[in-house]
Amino acid sequence: MIQFAQIIFILSVLVILHEFGHYITAKMFKMRVEKFYLFMDAGFSLIKKKIGETEWGIGWLPLGGYVKISGMIDESMDTEQMKSEPQPWEFRAKPAWQRLIVMLGGIIVNILLAWFIYTVMYATIGQKYISSERIQENGLAFGDIGEKVGFKNGDKIVSVDGKLQPKFNWMVVDVLLSDEVIVDRNGQKVTLNLTDEQKGEILGAEGKNFIKPRFDIAEVTIDSISDKNSSFKVDDQLKGIDGHTFKYFDEIKDYCKNYKNQNVNFIVNRNGKDTLINVKIDKEGSFGLNNTLFTNLKPRLSDVFIKEVESGSNAEKAGMQSGDGIKGIVGQNIKTLEQLTTYLRANKNTEIAIEVLREDKPVVINAKTNNEGKLGIQFDALDKKQYQITNHLTLFEAIPAAVNESWQMLVYNVKQFKLILKPKTGAIMQVKSPIGIARQLPDTWNWEFIWNFTALFSIGLAFMNLLPIPGLDGGHALFTIVEMVTGKKLNDKAAGYVQTFGMIILLTLMAFTFGKDIYQWIMDILAKK
Repeated sequence: MIQFAQIIFILSVLVILHEFGHYITAKMFKMRVEKFYLFMDAGFSLIKKKIGETEWGIGWLPLGGYVKISGMIDESMDTEQMKSEPQPWEFRAKPAWQRLIVMLGGIIVNILLAWFIYTVMYATIGQKYISSERIQENGLAFGDIGEKVGFKNGDKIVSVDGKLQPKFNWMVVDVLLSDEVIVDRNGQKVTLNLTDEQKGEILGAEGKNFIKPRFDIAEVTIDSISDKNSSFKVDDQLKGIDGHTFKYFDEIKDYCKNYKNQNVNFIVNRNGKDTLINVKIDKEGSFGLNNTLFTNLKPRLSDVFIKEVESGSNAEKAGMQSGDGIKGIVGQNIKTLEQLTTYLRANKNTEIAIEVLREDKPVVINAKTNNEGKLGIQFDALDKKQYQITNHLTLFEAIPAAVNESWQMLVYNVKQFKLILKPKTGAIMQVKSPIGIARQLPDTWNWEFIWNFTALFSIGLAFMNLLPIPGLDGGHALFTIVEMVTGKKLNDKAAGYVQTFGMIILLTLMAFTFGKDIYQWIMDILAKK
């Protein structure tokens, strides 16, 4: 429910402000605005109230919203008023340049909103991003499809189309949009040219997660096993094979590919002791990983920090703070988050001396566990915090940085749209409805994430509305620009046909994306039963 509450909140903010852009520009040019609606009121509205000449309301269908301006054929498809003579307050009676500004008003507000959000965030909590340089210090790890198209575990990406994006999340997008990727493989430069078919394989199977940082093998343990005859046991920690020990988890997978249809001796740490088990490698070079054998990352304490301190908890009373890094328990050899939580559960109603890092300085805090063995804190890890860079900017530095970020987001929207237009990539299958987007949101309410996502989504909405498709702002703007250039205006009857055609395209796309995401949702629910 929290995921859907977040998407409704984000959509509400974006739609209201987008439509306000149309509303305020229409009022500037003394046009009459008949309706202002958040969401669509097909058949009926949830709330409505007329104030002056405008009916303000909330529709029941959360698919955008609209502003109905007199004398304009829009989403309402109301053509009756077009049969009478134009009135001074109507959209159609105004000069083309004024109508163009009204059409672009929502898009402009969306861009300004993103710029404003980024400015405020950069000037308060800082400009944060995952560093491409940091995350691949030890090389990168790739999924099966990533290896199939030419990448190798341990590769470091040197450049994508001649340059390297410093922000890791966008570097991954660059790779999927690229013509040429150069990697450093054991000191040698290797050039990869991904085909549209290969990009389609990546998008269909792994998406943006096909590139990951390399995980220390000490962080990986067996989480669950579906094969009752497996030699592995839950909580086994993989260490090596046939006397060979490894540093990174991907190395153990690569080693097994050399012993297809053979038996090997795995070294695992089981209950604190090294144990030798005999395992059959299948014809694919796998030992059941992600098929019958599932792993879990057990983060080291060096990568763990306090995400939130519960109000009134023992941790709050003791002085623990959000953002504190966890070093360990004084006098105890605890190296992982799992070991820490196990120790706390085993010491209920006990005062514990916890060593934390605060502003890079060690601090010892004495806090008492409750009768459940908890302190009242939420830990966070595995969010790549160790790879994160935070640039603290002044307001005057934040303003141009926010402008640049908004522009870059718009450029990436253009690039991704080009990818969608290439049928061989299958990228159109990755286009998501609000349902699909909501399912990817975190299941906890995080304002920093929400505002970041709102800014990103706002740029996406601006780009989508710029597309010259009838029914969208870009379609209206295109016809208005043609009118300004040629001096000829599209007649009302033809405009009605064009608007109808555009609405059919948009409704078809919506039906496709919603249907796909609802189907996937149902399949995921059934798969869990």
